[in-house]
Amino acid sequence: RQLEEQAGEFRKAQQELSKNVQKRQTMITQKTESDMVYKELELLDDDAKVFKLVGPTLIRQDLMEAKANVGKRLEYINGELQRAETVASVLEGKSKKAREEIVKLQQKLEKLQSAAK
Repeated sequence: RQLEEQAGEFRKAQQELSKNVQKRQTMITQKTESDMVYKELELLDDDAKVFKLVGPTLIRQDLMEAKANVGKRLEYINGELQRAETVASVLEGKSKKAREEIVKLQQKLEKLQSAAK
């Protein structure tokens, strides 16, 4: 019974860790894209025309406003990546603890089975 509980805990931690990895990969992609956009905006002259896609329409946007928006997005993404890293560490710890407990229970079970023979 304890072994089943620990196996369930291990599976749950592994599933959460998998979701976390997917989320981090998405955020890393978004960060890369936003970094490229920010670098491109930095190359533009102050009087350059910048447009933002809103639905099916391109809307003119001030260059400084565009830089500020992309900068805020990068700050948000970086914060979320840090949070995801922290969550991953916690989940890896839970997974490791559950795996160690499973091994202990399996060894205990084997001793009991060999003693019963």
